[in-house]
Amino acid sequence: MSRRVAFPPLGTLSLAAESYLQALGIETVAPPPASRRTLDIGVQGSPEMVCIPCKLLFGHYVEAAEQGATDIIMLGGPGTCRLGYSAAQQARRLREWGLSVRTHTLDLYHVHHDLFRLTRVFTDGRSVRELIEPIRFLLDLLSLTDALETMALVARARERERGAVDRALAAALERVAALRNRRELGEQRDEILGLVRAVELNPDRPVLRVGLVGDAFTILTPFLNHNLEVRLGRMGVEVHRWFHYTGRIQVPLPLLLRRDRGGRARRAGRRYLRRDVGGFARSTVGEAALMAQGEVDGLIHVAPFNCTPEMVAQSALIALQRERGVPVLNLSFDEQTGPAGVVTRLEAFVDMLWAAHRRGE
Repeated sequence: MSRRVAFPPLGTLSLAAESYLQALGIETVAPPPASRRTLDIGVQGSPEMVCIPCKLLFGHYVEAAEQGATDIIMLGGPGTCRLGYSAAQQARRLREWGLSVRTHTLDLYHVHHDLFRLTRVFTDGRSVRELIEPIRFLLDLLSLTDALETMALVARARERERGAVDRALAAALERVAALRNRRELGEQRDEILGLVRAVELNPDRPVLRVGLVGDAFTILTPFLNHNLEVRLGRMGVEVHRWFHYTGRIQVPLPLLLRRDRGGRARRAGRRYLRRDVGGFARSTVGEAALMAQGEVDGLIHVAPFNCTPEMVAQSALIALQRERGVPVLNLSFDEQTGPAGVVTRLEAFVDMLWAAHRRGE
């Protein structure tokens, strides 16, 4: 039976993953973007107290199966986070619902390992030599999409015309989705980046810098976080997001030998969180500790409601806030969280940062 592989919507990673699979000659199925229907399916098929990322992901898996997917890549993997063991439960629930699909897990925390493992699975043991070019294509795609999103997070706070950055980013990502190989990517990279660079900005506009830390799925899912990054940008805030895909792909080295940002973050965070408690908690605390060393004016910590690793991280951030004096806003999300409350808290936090900024001038 031929494969039709579905990857759950997860920011630009989904776009890159689908292009990569197509470069391997594999047919892909793109689930619809997260919606209220997706969440309702997830709530119906998940335990009540499981976190909202697990519920949304299950809804995505069902919608992918409805669209004819034969194989579904599930976010999961080892660790104490509930997402670590929910993939097995969700695979069983799909079978109970009469949806016959093969399931595979992808651990975002060890994405470099799982990408190669899944590549071998989907290519039925194709030789390593044949896989080098598609893998290089994937890495270049991730580098390009990371660069586009980073530019947008900085430019959005300075755009002269509201929405110009979002329109340019959408056009650029549409161009990225049409790329089929490294040659096309190399030829069009500068032109694609130029779509966002061409947006007219006001370089003299004063802006705030805010670090966005916390659960990666919550950060990368606008439906879940109520379009947090766009709202902040339109409030004049330059967003520094801790999670980028290329940062998850690294040569596994002992911590003392790592000189990349991830290694520096782990070392900086040891003062506040000394052991791995699951999920992205150590990265949350470590990146926050780095950002608090003069990179940002404040921190926003986002997490699913009742997420144990991020609850531990939140406690560690209290110590960081006391020691460094950097303001921290904690936002938790579940299926009951509405945009009005989020916007009110964001506006109050940004107003407080502006007041502190004016006092420091």
